[in-house]
Amino acid sequence: MGGLVVLIPESTRKDRGGDARAKPVDAISDALPPTERNTLEVLRRDTMEKASAGPLLPAYLRFRGNMYRHIPRKAWEERAAGVEVVIASGLYGLLASRDTALHYEHSMAEALPPFGKLNRWWHANGLPGILAAYLNAVRPALVVDLLSLEYRQAVAGYEERLKGVKAKAIDFPGMGRASQPLRGEKVAAILRTGRA
Repeated sequence: MGGLVVLIPESTRKDRGGDARAKPVDAISDALPPTERNTLEVLRRDTMEKASAGPLLPAYLRFRGNMYRHIPRKAWEERAAGVEVVIASGLYGLLASRDTALHYEHSMAEALPPFGKLNRWWHANGLPGILAAYLNAVRPALVVDLLSLEYRQAVAGYEERLKGVKAKAIDFPGMGRASQPLRGEKVAAILRTGRA
């Protein structure tokens, strides 16, 4: 593929809207080899039991937290060629930015019975391998990791399984949640320019 994949967290704030007639889009599953696709589908079935049915929205429109408010819709919709954003999600595991998503309440950073804290549950059930399989399949020139702490814990170890794909983590030391606007501005700049 070349180009860039940017890894970002979901947000706890989510838009309740959507289109009841929208057809599901799932670029993550479509790109995965059969073994990892089946694993992801089984894991999603488990978490989906905690979600309500409803209308779908593209993931980049579903999330509404501080980071997402600093990514203009125009940047998403007029992005540079070869740029994809992959969102770590407590419900879906991984979502490509144009993949459709239901509204849901929980996040990776929260405990959800019977799973416990979702970032630990996803990690223990193979999300690092699923992410690595996706990245090895789409073969970007660079992965830009803008994940926050709990989300990075969910996929920890993925970079060790990459084959010829370089990963670069960007951190905002000491800023905590105050880093969210900066993360959003960085995502917007990558979407516009195609450069990290």
